Amino acid sequence: MKKIVWATDGSEEAERALEYAKYLALKSDSEIIGVHVVPLAVQLLYENLSESKKDVKDWRLQIEKNAAIQFEEISTGLKKAGIKFDGVILKGKPSDKIREIAKRRKADLIVLGKHGHGFFESMLVGSETIKVLKGSHIPVLAVKDNKKTKAQFKKILVPIDLTHCSDTAVFYALNLAQLTGAVVKVVHVLRLDMYAQDLPASALEIVIEQTEKALKKRVLKIKKDFENKNRSSDNVKITNEVIHGMSEAVTISNYSEKNNIDLLVIHTHGRTGITRFLLGSVTERVISRSKCSVLAIRPE
Repeated sequence: MKKIVWATDGSEEAERALEYAKYLALKSDSEIIGVHVVPLAVQLLYENLSESKKDVKDWRLQIEKNAAIQFEEISTGLKKAGIKFDGVILKGKPSDKIREIAKRRKADLIVLGKHGHGFFESMLVGSETIKVLKGSHIPVLAVKDNKKTKAQFKKILVPIDLTHCSDTAVFYALNLAQLTGAVVKVVHVLRLDMYAQDLPASALEIVIEQTEKALKKRVLKIKKDFENKNRSSDNVKITNEVIHGMSEAVTISNYSEKNNIDLLVIHTHGRTGITRFLLGSVTERVISRSKCSVLAIRPE
């Protein structure tokens, strides 16, 4: 991790996202690239509500001025902390511009807030965050604004699908754990409603037992592959658990809240691989419901 793109709309949640970008930058000696996109969709809507195009121009200039001032202040503060910072102001569709600059600058991570602020921003930025997650080939960290907690990762949760062969999310979580000292917990949600009506209690116990064995075997293999690949003797702590529920998203969100999880690392695609996004389904619901930050990553 050498370059982190931090996308901001000037909201408090974006400022919170910067704290996490700074946290990771200090751990990995990374550069932070700040991006503020003035959305043209807002301009078009504003033009329909106003007779004066000068108002639109003045509004845009003020947004750009505020962003420039903010970037200057941030640059000064980060420089003192030993972090290189570059602020960029762009115009266009936020999700497109964020992905474009991340690709152009060869960034390793995009960090942004889950939501925006104000009428226009809350209407656009929340949906733009999802669009960034859907379209990005670079891992995306969507930060939940929670000022009660320090910007750090101590507990990382990774939900996996045992029918899906990619272990990218778990490998990424292990890399983060090695970087931050966090503990990784891998979980698989067993949908009880898929079996409860058709199987007797004894058979259901067998299903649960077999699922637990399969998850344990998978996690042990991932850990071994990770240690071999990194040629590291560092003992990154990783555990696993099968959790039960009627809905994957609700079960994962409730589990993460109950266990004080700091970060959820989850795939952006489901059982059918690259052709089908889970976003709009399980992943999107996890992101919206989760009380903690979520890092979405494409499976290899």
